[in-house]
Amino acid sequence: MTPVRRPWIGLNCKLIPEGNDFYYKLDHLYVKAIERAGGVPVLLPFFRKTADARAFVSRVDGLLFTGGSDINPARWNEKRHPQARLLHPEKEKSDFLLARAALAADRPILGICLGMQLLNVAFGGSLHQHVVGHGEGRRHEVDVCNGRTRETVGRRPEVNSYHHQAVNRAGKGLRVTALSPDGLVEGIESDRHRWVVGVQWHPERILDQREQLRLFRSFIDACSSNSH
Repeated sequence: MTPVRRPWIGLNCKLIPEGNDFYYKLDHLYVKAIERAGGVPVLLPFFRKTADARAFVSRVDGLLFTGGSDINPARWNEKRHPQARLLHPEKEKSDFLLARAALAADRPILGICLGMQLLNVAFGGSLHQHVVGHGEGRRHEVDVCNGRTRETVGRRPEVNSYHHQAVNRAGKGLRVTALSPDGLVEGIESDRHRWVVGVQWHPERILDQREQLRLFRSFIDACSSNSH
């Protein structure tokens, strides 16, 4: 019997300067979470052309968009807030090329923190550029209303907070699935795609909570239908 291939999951990286050189960087906890949930992590290079992003997306079974710095607010026609720490332009361009290619191909997508914000902007939404009280790993409950997020993490999971930006206006075709106690958006899902989920917290950092691992396993299960 031919063994079933584990799904390949593309993960986007940061770009970190060191002297005159630049290096890709990725938190190892994302890799561990994908492996523990049954997938094969594939670290993605940056892309400069739509065709290259589409070609790479065709070779993976799903995309995990990871955390990081801030998206340029020019994308939703706002001026930059003084507290905004913008992504490297090459990374931002690559991330949007990848997101649009993955959405066009209907690949399963999990967006975490910045990854969720990226999805919202890709759908035409906007962000709060600076919020207080949501950083430094603070723990709080979220109210999960509906969708796949509710099915996996339950009604009131305790999550962590490492962000200073958040979804403001949800993009067209996105549904808000979770809210923090002070009303900030903590989860979104697409009504147009078979599995596109964004969460504002970092589930890869709290995998000791079974419901957070279930979120990754639900993602990998969706990606498994693409693997062969």
